[in-house]
Amino acid sequence: AGQLVIGVLYFVLSALVLVPHHCLKITQSLKFVILVVLFLVLTVISGSINPPAEQKYEYFGLGEKLNLTFGNNTFSMIVREVKQDSKILVAEKEVTTSGYFLIVKVDVENLGSEAVDFKFEKDPQLKDSQDRRYTLHATSVPQGKLQPSVAKEVSYIFEIPKDASGLSFIVIDKTDVAKSVDLKR
Repeated sequence: AGQLVIGVLYFVLSALVLVPHHCLKITQSLKFVILVVLFLVLTVISGSINPPAEQKYEYFGLGEKLNLTFGNNTFSMIVREVKQDSKILVAEKEVTTSGYFLIVKVDVENLGSEAVDFKFEKDPQLKDSQDRRYTLHATSVPQGKLQPSVAKEVSYIFEIPKDASGLSFIVIDKTDVAKSVDLKR
């Protein structure tokens, strides 16, 4: 319905262009300014009517293999283990929290035929049952290139509150579908 109203308003605006300015009792330049302002207002209104596209998800469990595409490279990932701790070591310093650190251990394998760097375009996130999103606190991505058909263990560390439950590990790759792994927490 909103799009129909906007379409009718654009039609009225285009019809207003055909009306001579002396019939409107305004100058030619004022008519031009009014038309431009009305066009911009309609454009903003029509843009705000369309809701943003909702993210689509593929769902996986612990130990299930998922494929990821980054650039021209394809990888497989398996979330192997999830641990929690109240303190971690980062750059040889002990870090504590009032919540806890969730350590997600995954195996990543290069499915291509050449060695490549493994890095996400967007860092993985955690999402809980209250739709709160937690960003990456630290990671242990191996140095150097990831060789073809060789799996490497990578740890992702998140800082989350003690009341967080229903956690999902979310990975967004080049595809339009995010991968969501249920962490059973």
